[in-house]
Amino acid sequence: MNMKLVIGATIILAIIYFFPALKHMQAGREISGDTTLEVKKSAMTVRRTMSTTDRNSFDMAFGILEKLKSQEGPDAFPKAVDGLEPQQIVELAKQEVNAQIAAGSSDFKRYASWDDMMTKLDAEAPRNVTHAASAPLRQSDRPGRPE
Repeated sequence: MNMKLVIGATIILAIIYFFPALKHMQAGREISGDTTLEVKKSAMTVRRTMSTTDRNSFDMAFGILEKLKSQEGPDAFPKAVDGLEPQQIVELAKQEVNAQIAAGSSDFKRYASWDDMMTKLDAEAPRNVTHAASAPLRQSDRPGRPE
């Protein structure tokens, strides 16, 4: 009887210990939240597992959707993205941007489509460039110090 009690307690402790980790692993696949803050926290978790290219597309789509949906009301953005996976968010942003372009929105008048916008924004993005002839941070010659 004591052995059954020990095994039962071990199983309960194992469930208590591993359940939060399992929940955290599953939560990383889709955006969830009822408020914009919760959605942003969820997005940060989701984007950690993405490749750089996918992350850039997701970040752009997420930002554009936040801007467009927040114009509809404070709860529109969380409702629009809650339960969606990253690729679904990119697809939704494509639809929204293409609709804005077709409607003649002044925010998107420079672009012919989502793909055109992504190409132009990528070309305009600053690149991390190291300068070979950069100035030293301080003088290497210090007067008054022994050499």
